Amino acid sequence: MSLVFHLDPVPAEGCDLRPVTAEPPVTLSYATATVPRGCVSNSSLRTGHEVHVLSVQWSILHARSRAPVFSRLQPEPGRGASMRPAPAPAQAAARPQDASLSPGTTAVLGMEQPVTAGEGQLLAWAQAAYGGITSYSELRDPRQIHLRLGEDASSPPDCIPQERFNAAPHLEAEVFFHGMKGCASSSAHSSRAAHIVRLQPEHSSPVTEVNLSLSCSERAVSNQILILQSRANLTWSLSVNNCHIQFLVSGTYKIAPISMLLLNGEPLPDTEQGLIAKAFEKNYSVIASYSTIPISPRVTLEIQEHEVLRKPPVTPTPPAPTSDLLPHVLLLMLQPWKCTDDTMEIVIARSHLEPIKDVVNITLRDISCQAEKNATHFMLRTPLSHCGTSLEGQGHAKNELILSLSKGSALRSVRVAFQCQIPRELFLRLFPTAAFEAPQTELEVNKEVFVQVPQSPGHGGHPSPSPRDDGTGAVAAGWGCPRAHPGPPPLQNNTIFEKVLEVTVKDVWRPPNNRGLGLAAVLGITFGAFLIGALLTAGLWYIYSHTR
Repeated sequence: MSLVFHLDPVPAEGCDLRPVTAEPPVTLSYATATVPRGCVSNSSLRTGHEVHVLSVQWSILHARSRAPVFSRLQPEPGRGASMRPAPAPAQAAARPQDASLSPGTTAVLGMEQPVTAGEGQLLAWAQAAYGGITSYSELRDPRQIHLRLGEDASSPPDCIPQERFNAAPHLEAEVFFHGMKGCASSSAHSSRAAHIVRLQPEHSSPVTEVNLSLSCSERAVSNQILILQSRANLTWSLSVNNCHIQFLVSGTYKIAPISMLLLNGEPLPDTEQGLIAKAFEKNYSVIASYSTIPISPRVTLEIQEHEVLRKPPVTPTPPAPTSDLLPHVLLLMLQPWKCTDDTMEIVIARSHLEPIKDVVNITLRDISCQAEKNATHFMLRTPLSHCGTSLEGQGHAKNELILSLSKGSALRSVRVAFQCQIPRELFLRLFPTAAFEAPQTELEVNKEVFVQVPQSPGHGGHPSPSPRDDGTGAVAAGWGCPRAHPGPPPLQNNTIFEKVLEVTVKDVWRPPNNRGLGLAAVLGITFGAFLIGALLTAGLWYIYSHTR
């Protein structure tokens, strides 16, 4: 027998991503060697010095970052120099900086430069002033620039700018990201917010590991999630500072420097709507920021307090002490909890807890619910109605993991609040009676069975009715002559469900009753046999005696 229902995925409709026009809730920057426009040439080979021209443009959003400008270049040992921001007058910020570099020296020339000049004028001026150009790079809102010295004789003779120019190996810049979007579900009723960073698929990129540095302001709310989507064979190395945030990561990831243990992420959608739907599925109804950036070896993300994330008059939760931050970060990364429609399971490998050290016991909010432990794992399984678990709307169960840590002869406890998602699906069970006490998966022909169709708490935020409740939606079915007992509909909504319940049907053959005969029957049969025998003997004797 198969009972089939269909459940639609959480839709992303009603959340139309739009550019964030106000101050964005996050500051995102990434390292790249691709500049909007740039070029190289070998025209400076005959001049005895290198000439690198940088055209830096600032947006209104990052106008406050213009004070630290690149007024000097500090060469690094060997073939290369590092150019970093240094204080300079406001006037210098508005015009290009003129520097002549050679390994081991730094010099800033004071030649007259055009205060405002287009690209062509700037290059013509540099060519006339210095006799050649080694490289030209246009930069928008740079946070940091690394410039490596060196000339290449195989470069073109003239520096002719090109769009999206690859300036490697002589230049790499960390630039602020523009184009951040956001939205909120039309039915949003909470401040649970998601930040999504998606890396553009570039199969030819040599980058295999992304180092992401994450920091949060002291007033940033804690009910947020960071979703990191990339190709499956990419590794994320996460460095977290002062953040209580959940993670959802594709590919593999590790938490540096907490642990170099490589953890497996989960497959994530590679489309905008798919990622929004995934956030909604996790009960985050506000997309505070959605960013799509090129694959980069280094990404910096700073989460700020933002109006869309505030929900007055909530008092912000103070950050946990530094000594307790490690268990929070590690467990929120591992997310070792899993919920079904009626149970919660927690499995934590001891190897994953090595960075915390000295974990002697793990319990839930109700400390009588202790995890079983062996040489390799901590394990705990409990009904959702036990151990202090609270069921929230939108299909989530909340509890706390309490870690007992040994410190010398004393024990200290660290509490890590968590919530696990109850699957948004339909659960079917078969019972032999209407009491709904012992489920079964074997059916007999022409025998009545009852099907329980409880509504998952993950759908619509309502808990499953009690097995004895009229809301179980029980139906009776029989083979040969199926029949059903109508009752109240189990699901009061328009969602279409799909669920297949596989059962085994048995055609039971009962042999005839062969329990034997009773005493009266045996005596009756014996007396009858004796009587028949006597009559037959008398008859034969009569015949014998009257014949010759």
